[in-house]
Amino acid sequence: MDKTHSKQTVKNTSVFSFFTIISRGLGLGREALKAFAFGTSPFAVAFDIAFRIPNMLRNLVADGALSQSFVPIYEKYRGNTVEEKEASGAIIGFISIALVLLNVIAWVSIPYLIPLLNHDAQSSSELTLLMISLSRLLFPYIILMSLASIYMGIQYSHSVFWAASLGPALLNTVVLIFFGGTMFAASMGTEIDSTTLVYLFSIITLGAGAIQLIFQIRVVRKMGLSPKISLNLKHPAIRSLFVMMMPAAFGAAVLEIGQLIDIFLATGLKEEVPEAVAALTYAHRLIHLPMGIFGVAIATASLPQLSNLYKENKIEEFQQTLWTSIGLNFFLILPATLGLIIYAEPIVGLLFERGKFDAQSTATTAIALKYYAPGILGYSMQKLFMSSMYARKNSKTPAIITTFVLVLNISMSIYFMQYIYHAGLALGSSLASYVGSIIYLRIVITQGYFNFNKNSLNNIIKIVLVNTILMGFLYILHSFTIGYGYAIQLLIAVPIAFLVYILFSSMFKIKEYELFRHLLERIRNRVFKK
Repeated sequence: MDKTHSKQTVKNTSVFSFFTIISRGLGLGREALKAFAFGTSPFAVAFDIAFRIPNMLRNLVADGALSQSFVPIYEKYRGNTVEEKEASGAIIGFISIALVLLNVIAWVSIPYLIPLLNHDAQSSSELTLLMISLSRLLFPYIILMSLASIYMGIQYSHSVFWAASLGPALLNTVVLIFFGGTMFAASMGTEIDSTTLVYLFSIITLGAGAIQLIFQIRVVRKMGLSPKISLNLKHPAIRSLFVMMMPAAFGAAVLEIGQLIDIFLATGLKEEVPEAVAALTYAHRLIHLPMGIFGVAIATASLPQLSNLYKENKIEEFQQTLWTSIGLNFFLILPATLGLIIYAEPIVGLLFERGKFDAQSTATTAIALKYYAPGILGYSMQKLFMSSMYARKNSKTPAIITTFVLVLNISMSIYFMQYIYHAGLALGSSLASYVGSIIYLRIVITQGYFNFNKNSLNNIIKIVLVNTILMGFLYILHSFTIGYGYAIQLLIAVPIAFLVYILFSSMFKIKEYELFRHLLERIRNRVFKK
């Protein structure tokens, strides 16, 4: 098997992952600051629900349909600078108009939607009114993030991954500096009520989004690829984007509607688990750490490569790249998943348990994390297979699969929440993700873009075996250190787990370990000029 594409996939993923680690680390700091200020109180719930709608649409448009549809279309024009600029500029003009109209519609409809999510049809509670006000304030966030995603897509097509993955770090840094300064002022004696604090947090979040957009624009400008923005709605790139985006947007919308249904179901647990919405939100943030660093990084780094291979009709290389990406998902995500499950409480407690986030908040969030974490691999595999279909300009199949998985997810969530409350919502989501992965796998095999390679399959089996050994080590280690503080438990577990994983990966000659080892050797040789 030609290792060229495997090495390129590992290299692109490594760059994306490295800067994503920085961004996600700062993101955890932002969440810790938010937890300190609001805990799992009604104000935390108010922000989470208010931000859910614009963030949902951001996931739908910026991180979903738009970003994945844009790259294959832009690839068609790549190589001719003038055509690249005209195509991307026409798309930006079209998207800007559409998003401004969406904001107007949202401003009118939010007062009717938020009360339904909060089980307050009469809009009688102060909490519901606060949610409506915050959601209207935060809604322009979708414009900022969607435009930023186009500039990121331009970078991806030119194999520039560092800026797009580092950009969110700016957003998190702005929030940490400005809201952290506010909290410091409050600790020094300045009285700031919780309502004012949650408004400040929302305004700072919106401003941070604007800074991220400016950063992406400057990076593309320095590349000499600034879009020639126009309102040329007849440009063929817009039609291609529309054709690709419609089924993709439908699929993404179905997925995001599922998130809203989760919120609706969670708010229905006010009697059993009052902090259910906030606990699920914090747990969801934590599983997005390995998903972003590994799962999303792998899928994002693979998309331009898969698009180019499909365009050149290199089916065998396409299959090899897909196998490499699957192996990377198993190798990187499984140990992270084990850590989140076994050490859920120490992780949540160390990151968030301070201020208004108490021991009860930690316990409730840790339960949700334990049931969300097993689905990380399933989510990541779905993302990868979805990217492989977008690379082939097939956005209809993912939309159909997503719809089916959503219905299954809701059904299982309703069933499980009767027995384990908010954890049932997390469990239903995790199980549904694997059903979706299996469906995707079956389809790509049938279409001839994936085949069972004996060597690659044996490599996956070895990765699973090594992780089974690691699981045993972690359980034994946890049983011996459970009486210690959160920080001590993790300081003992992380380095030992890392060494065990590296040792057994080397012993079993796992391909992904060898690829990363060679990459690190090349970096070391360049640094020391050997």
